[in-house]
Order: sequence, then structure tokens, then C-alpha cells
Amino acid sequence: MQSQTSTYGGTSTARVRGDKRSGRKKVALALFWAGLLVAAAFAGVAGWELTRNLRTLTSAELGATIWRLGGPLFMLWAFSVPLGSVLAGTGAFLYARTKPAFAWFTGIAVLGIVIAMKVVWSREYYPLLFGIGGVLILGFFFSIVWLWMRKVAALGPQERTAAGFKLVGYLFWINATWFLCGETGMLHLRAFADAPAPSPIEIMVFLALGWLFVLLGEYKAMRLKKS
Repeated sequence: MQSQTSTYGGTSTARVRGDKRSGRKKVALALFWAGLLVAAAFAGVAGWELTRNLRTLTSAELGATIWRLGGPLFMLWAFSVPLGSVLAGTGAFLYARTKPAFAWFTGIAVLGIVIAMKVVWSREYYPLLFGIGGVLILGFFFSIVWLWMRKVAALGPQERTAAGFKLVGYLFWINATWFLCGETGMLHLRAFADAPAPSPIEIMVFLALGWLFVLLGEYKAMRLKKS
């Protein structure tokens, strides 16, 4: 009788745990798809219409439309990717069974920092901040490369290929960062006051290629684990 009770209790406990995990996965997937929907709807679909207005209307004309600067729709567009990415990232943490407190705190903290930087501090140009940030970014990048080559040297050929895709992505990202700093900094430097406004084509290309190669690396690594 005692054995039967113990077995029943163990089965019930396992079932409760299974229900909790299933519920967490549903919440995680809901957050991921909500983030994707927010980013796609406002940064993609609505952003297309907003960009058309920004190209063709003056500031005064834009103010008479639903897309006026600082208006609700404009702010939804401005924060669509930060909000969408945080929702998707929080969902990813929960899906991977990271502690819920860490997942929610990280999401709220990241979104809070993004809002603070955009609303409070992004209107001023601080040369010292650019210098310190640039040094830190370079230090982080070369530290990543150093750790990468120490780790990947001991892997098999297929694993090295997956890791190699990611490193290619990092290389494109560091170049995008370099040109991004240069072209945004030019807008605040007297020596470039008469220069035409930059068209950051190379930044977009480098960013897109970086994301592509990191995606390929992650996909290749996942396929290796499954096999």
C-alpha cells in the first residue's frame, strides 16, 4: 500500500512539473511571437508608410499627419524593434528554462536602458563617451577573437565550420560599428560641416551580412547537435 501511494505521489509530482514546463513553454512562445509581430507590424509594415512620408513631407507637413514626430504612432515605430526584441529575448530565456526572475529582470532592464538612452541622453554629443566606448568595443572584439580561436582549435572540422560562420558575422559587425561611429560622429564635427550627409550603405550591408553569418553558424551548430 505504501509503495502504491509513493508511486502515485511520484506520478502526480511529475505530472505537475510537466504541466508547469508546458505552461512556461506556451508563455515563452507567446512572448516570442508577440515580439515578432510587434517588430514586423510597426518597424516593417507601418515603417514603410512612415518612411515614405519622411522622404516627401516637410516637418510642418508631417506634423499634420498621424505620423507627427513624437506622436503615438511615431513612438510605437521608434520603439518597435527594442520592444519586439526584448519580448522575443525574454521568451527565449523562458523557453530555455532560464530562471524566470532573471528572464523578466533582463528584459525589463534592457528595455529601460534603451528608453533612457533614446529619450534622456541621445540628444547630446559626448566625444569622450565615443572614445571610451570605441576602446571598449575594440577590447571586447579582440577578446572574443582570442577566446574563439582558443576554443575552436580543439573542435572537429564540422564544428569549426559552424563556429567559423559566427566569426565571419563578428567581423562584419565590427566593421559596421567602425563605419557607424565614423559617419555619425561626422555630423557633429566642424571639419565636416560642409560635407554632404552620409549615406550609410556599407553599414546596412555589413550589418545584414553579419546577422546572416551568425544565423548560419547557429543553424549549423544546431544541425550538428541533432545529428
